[in-house]
Amino acid sequence: MIMRIYVIRHGETMVNANNRLQGRIDSGLTKDGIKQAEQVGRYFWDKEVDLIISFPLERCKQTAKAISNNLIEIIYDDRLLGRNHGEFTGVPKESINFDEYWDYNKNVQYEKAESVVDLFSRVEALLVHLKKKYDNKTLILVTHSGLIRVLYYYFAGIPDDGILSEIDIDNCNIFKYDL
Repeated sequence: MIMRIYVIRHGETMVNANNRLQGRIDSGLTKDGIKQAEQVGRYFWDKEVDLIISFPLERCKQTAKAISNNLIEIIYDDRLLGRNHGEFTGVPKESINFDEYWDYNKNVQYEKAESVVDLFSRVEALLVHLKKKYDNKTLILVTHSGLIRVLYYYFAGIPDDGILSEIDIDNCNIFKYDL
């Protein structure tokens, strides 16, 4: 049995537009973010989708609703929580060493920010749960770039150098996986 998962990053927010780490700051979509979400929704018009599972922050909820267009059921799940950026929340991305921040092998333990290995473990547990509950279904997960980054490397494999920052995850990017 195969479960198909489409994973989508929420639409653009003002924090994203300013190239800052957003993390768990709750904010809505910009006008461009709404357009991005609506465009992604059109992508799914001819696809069979059983369920949308979204993280319950406003930017994810707005994105999920635009994709659903009142045609696909949406449920909210706290386990789709993105990486806790802790002390880096709201800071410009260029002010931190992004490669080190996303280095699985180093797994730096910050004062407040969630470690890469902890996030990876959380994502693995989520996948096990989804596979048990929704096997042979097609799901859309609406979530955050950090969680999407870990999913990407879960399926592609962790590179030998451990650096998980090589992939770009723009707002409303779609990733597709079979599990």
